[in-house]
Amino acid sequence: MCYPASFELFPDEIILCVCQYLREADVLYSLYNLNSRLNTTITGYCRHLNLMAVSYKQFEYAVFHVLPQIGSIVRTFVLNGNWETIINNELSSVLFVSHLSLLFPNLQRLIVKWFTSERFLSFVDTLQGFSQLMELDIRFLRGNAAGLLLQKVLSANNSQLSIVSFDQDSVDLDISDEINMISYPNIQELAINLTFSKLIPCLFVLVPNVRRLHLNIDELSNDSTSKLVDGNLSSLVYLTIFQLRSINLFWTFDEVAYLLKAMPSLQRLGLDMRTDDKRLVTEKDIMTILPASLSKIDLFIRYYFSKSKSDINEEHMFSSTHIPVACLLDEPRHRFLIHSIPYDLNSAILTASISRQMLSGWKYMKQIKDLYIYDITSTAEILLILQHFRRLRTLTIDAKDKSEKLIVPKESQSIDLKLPFLKQIETSGIFELFSLLNVAPNVDYLIVYFDCLKILLDDELTCHLLQTRIIRLNIMDWIDIESELLQRISQVFCSLRHLVITLKDATVSIDEFVLKIISLWKGKTRISIDVTGVLSEEICKNLRQWIIDHSHIKTEDSFTVEYNENWFDLWF
Repeated sequence: MCYPASFELFPDEIILCVCQYLREADVLYSLYNLNSRLNTTITGYCRHLNLMAVSYKQFEYAVFHVLPQIGSIVRTFVLNGNWETIINNELSSVLFVSHLSLLFPNLQRLIVKWFTSERFLSFVDTLQGFSQLMELDIRFLRGNAAGLLLQKVLSANNSQLSIVSFDQDSVDLDISDEINMISYPNIQELAINLTFSKLIPCLFVLVPNVRRLHLNIDELSNDSTSKLVDGNLSSLVYLTIFQLRSINLFWTFDEVAYLLKAMPSLQRLGLDMRTDDKRLVTEKDIMTILPASLSKIDLFIRYYFSKSKSDINEEHMFSSTHIPVACLLDEPRHRFLIHSIPYDLNSAILTASISRQMLSGWKYMKQIKDLYIYDITSTAEILLILQHFRRLRTLTIDAKDKSEKLIVPKESQSIDLKLPFLKQIETSGIFELFSLLNVAPNVDYLIVYFDCLKILLDDELTCHLLQTRIIRLNIMDWIDIESELLQRISQVFCSLRHLVITLKDATVSIDEFVLKIISLWKGKTRISIDVTGVLSEEICKNLRQWIIDHSHIKTEDSFTVEYNENWFDLWF
């Protein structure tokens, strides 16, 4: 006699393999508390909790019914600052009003996303009472950061944090003049975006015991006048890993020497910068300023030469015996791009003009996770560059002429391209993307302009790849709110969970446009919708009821909606 198979009959290994294809919230919503054995099996999904990209129904269930039961075993939690204004008061009281330490007493790492700096300044005050919280990971922090924000973060949780990081998409931070001699010896690892290089001495005072320091400085300059070398610089005697990314500021040899002199124990150095000081690309000069303890150096230096000089014919001078380098000529910008081999930093920004000069192979660039390619004039340039970056996770491609359609030439179709880890593609311009999507099976996030999307949806092979993969779609500069493109999007993107549309003209009324979007997803996957534009004042008075009265969404359905700062947001 044959008995029907039961999910519970599968061994733990098979169940965990199935769970790999689900989000953490999906696993908790589907399997938690079915029985004690499954609870034990999915314990790993309880330890590291991310409730992003789920339906509002799943989110409510997880916060009210799962978090109170598993809070003590959660070690990592992702908190989205955008939730606070859109979720109901009961949910907000759990995640934003109460101290999180009561919900997650054993939390070790907190990841916060999409906070405004003003709100985050007050939120940091609630980060108290965690006995094990050591890491605060801050992403997409926006707004104008107050001068005291950094100091507040470094002293959060009663100064028990040891790792603090601001991603490169977060705002640049200032350091208050009121720091006096205050320092935070608890900080051992720090990644930060500074507004000005002149703040580096103040930063060194703040974190005297730091062991790993990543600095990102977007300050602009048009000359190499020294702005940093002035007075004594506090020595960071415990610092072993230092990375500096500053590609808009001209650095001098003396400034780099000034910094490295304060790092006597440095073992790994990463420099991603621009300069017109030839000493920074001359081996015999560089070797004189490197700490004796240094064992690894990663360089990506944009060396600008004068039109009147003969540097353009001196490529051989950049060769090195101690530091193997590649030298790529970017003649339109009168510069060389000089990078170490291998290049082991996580991100790179390249101009498309060097596509045919790169070294063969890919392992010398295997650490690169985030790549931005700009001034693209041909899709062939993209493919030639991408063959060297097989471990990419995010890719941004930026065309030189945003109105020109860039197609894949036949001679480029034989390029050996594999992008198994790529998750996100962002485009600025009009590109054919089939050749990219075809070798990147795990892409699920697409950021694209309206004109480019029209081209993509005209190609059936591309549509077939988009159909089941993309769960988040951002469309920029939407031009025609009467366009039938919405209908096509709803037909092609069958797995879509989050749709973001930014209108080119943000003053256009979106009343009917929003209702049309909602109607097209009737009977399909629950979707979150964000649209820029103007909603009628009368509608805004009772937005939730207006949605219920004019769509298939019912009163009893789990959803939330808001209109704030010209953004309509529906979480269904």
